[in-house]
Amino acid sequence: MLAFVIGEMTYQFLAHVVDIKRSNLIDKLVKKNVLSPGEGQRINEKKKKTDAKVDMLMMMLRVKSAEEFENFLATLSETGQQSAADVVHQTLQTVGQTGQNPLRHLSGKPAYHNAQILPFSISSFHQNNYIR
Repeated sequence: MLAFVIGEMTYQFLAHVVDIKRSNLIDKLVKKNVLSPGEGQRINEKKKKTDAKVDMLMMMLRVKSAEEFENFLATLSETGQQSAADVVHQTLQTVGQTGQNPLRHLSGKPAYHNAQILPFSISSFHQNNYIR
C-alpha cells in the first residue's frame, strides 16, 4: 500500500511541477535513452497542450526501469529543475524506496488523475523557491 501511495504522490507532484518546455527536456530524455525517439516524437506533437504532454510523459515513465527513472531525475536537474528532483529523491529516501521507480506501482492512470491531492499547494511550493 505504501508503494502505491508514494507512486501516486510522486506522479501528482511531478505532473504539476515539471516544466516540459524548459531546455528541451524531451529531447534530452531521448538523447539519454530515457525515452525512445518514437516516445519523444509522440510527446512533442504540436497539437497537444503542455498539460497533455506532461501527462503523457508521466504515463511513459511508469514503465521505465529504476535506472531510467533516475536518469529522468538527473535530466530534470540538468534543465534547471533541481528542486523537483531533490523533493523526489528526499521522499524516496525518507520512505526507504531509493533505487526504485515509484511510478511503476501504478496501474492505469492514477486514481486521482489531475486532482489536487498533495498536502501542500503547488503555488506555495513555487513561492518557497522549491521550483524556479
